[in-house]
Amino acid sequence: MGWWDALKSAMFGAPRPALDPDAFTEDMASRLRAAMPGRTVAVSSRLSLSIEGAEGLQQVFLDNAYRFAAEAADDAGREAVIAAWLASSTGAAASDAAGIDDIVPVLKSPDWFDALPVREDGRPVGHRSEALNAHLAIVYAIDTPHNVAYVGEDWFVDRGIGVEGLRRRAVDNLRAKLTRLEVQRGGGLNMVVAGGYYEASIVLLDEFWVRERERLRGDPVIAIPARDVLVFGDSADPKVVAELRRYATEIHADAAYALSPVLFQRFADGRIEPFQPSERIEA
Repeated sequence: MGWWDALKSAMFGAPRPALDPDAFTEDMASRLRAAMPGRTVAVSSRLSLSIEGAEGLQQVFLDNAYRFAAEAADDAGREAVIAAWLASSTGAAASDAAGIDDIVPVLKSPDWFDALPVREDGRPVGHRSEALNAHLAIVYAIDTPHNVAYVGEDWFVDRGIGVEGLRRRAVDNLRAKLTRLEVQRGGGLNMVVAGGYYEASIVLLDEFWVRERERLRGDPVIAIPARDVLVFGDSADPKVVAELRRYATEIHADAAYALSPVLFQRFADGRIEPFQPSERIEA
């Protein structure tokens, strides 16, 4: 077994926790409905809820709550995790209390937008987003102590937060919120580890890639098959590129939060485009 296969097995091959994610999602939706009678709570997908109220429609992801609940030692510990999450989400809504310092950039694929819920009046949800390329977009979300919320455009308008400079501010916020950022290396492949939620977003950190380019002969070629997976190598090494293609395809096919099986090239000027072998830079 090679370095990457061993690492992938260690990261993704562990048995799933006993707590069923679909049942957990339904249970949390029911608890939120009881705790927030003035809002409409619906299950969007596994570990994802939509909540609509007077302030608009937002999406809430339960990944962190689920992970901590699944890791609890017993039922009492699990209930404590859930109670803490509910208290954070239903007192004053976490997104209501959030501000410009809590905005973070999260990468999404076009399929994510297609699957968004619609409002009760039939209008689509309008998130603040920015196209990165034909395969990826940046969605500006709110990082709260207990979850990441995807708020509607009204949230930004109500706070006077415009489009100009938003990407730079969100990236600065992400940098400040990261508690872990490291690179595990082997066989010409480099895996970013950033806590399990923002790995894909690391593609936006300019200073990270300035440092990494010094290790390479060509541009970084990057696989971002899922929200929590970013692996990169040297565009000047055909064998590494071939391995990246294989891993990107394999992981994308099985990922819970899939992004793209396409490889991307990060140019010196910060552009992030689908990788074209003909554009490979040789030393």
